[in-house]
Amino acid sequence: MTANPEGVPTEPPAPRSLGLAIASLVLGILACVLSLVLVGALLGVIGIVLGLLHVLQKRGPNTMAWWGVGLCFLSLLASVGLGGVYYLYFRQVQQQSTSSGGGDVARWEGVLAPDITVTSLDGKTTKLSELKGRRVVFNFWATWCGPCVREIPNFVKLYNETSRNDLEIIGISNEDEATIRACAAQKGMKYPVASAKNLPPPYQDVRYIPTTFFVDRKGVIRSVVIGYHDFRRLKQLALADDFAGPPKQAPAGTTKAP
Repeated sequence: MTANPEGVPTEPPAPRSLGLAIASLVLGILACVLSLVLVGALLGVIGIVLGLLHVLQKRGPNTMAWWGVGLCFLSLLASVGLGGVYYLYFRQVQQQSTSSGGGDVARWEGVLAPDITVTSLDGKTTKLSELKGRRVVFNFWATWCGPCVREIPNFVKLYNETSRNDLEIIGISNEDEATIRACAAQKGMKYPVASAKNLPPPYQDVRYIPTTFFVDRKGVIRSVVIGYHDFRRLKQLALADDFAGPPKQAPAGTTKAP
């Protein structure tokens, strides 16, 4: 206990808390370390808030708090900058894959689809030539492919809303059956899913996934699309009118379609 100039005893000042300042500094350091991922930006925002609270509430020396705020701000800038770089990079990759025709598979539009036989996870063998008179969708995908997995519910919905007398959907991956089976069960893939390799052109020419072939009722490849598509677009492509006119010749340098 101390006394003021008038000699009246007073209580000593309460110790100031540096908890918010310390937390802000620690979060700033962690945010800088983790700025390559989204969690770094989140920690940075929290650190800035805590540091500013310390300053505004006058809890004690501000040096540590300002250091925390500064580091957090730098981590935010780094995360935003890297996020922009990642976005531009993946957008460029997507544009390149689309413009490239995915290994020139788009050249097969209007060509009679080469016959293909696949065995689904339930052991059922499906041969394309035996499906003539029905529309067929071949979706080439993989469990590790984000757009592929995001597109699965759209195919499930399309499968549920159409008749097998009119449309068949088959998912094809070159992964092992155990991996595909686990994903198919988790995502509720009711349509046939197969593990297949060493397929004939143009299926072996798929370079980007997801790639989807839409075969009309006459067995002609009506269209080929690359990348994620929403339900409306998939339904439009799957139920499109048959290819008009006689089928085209198979692209030069490839196995001739039957």
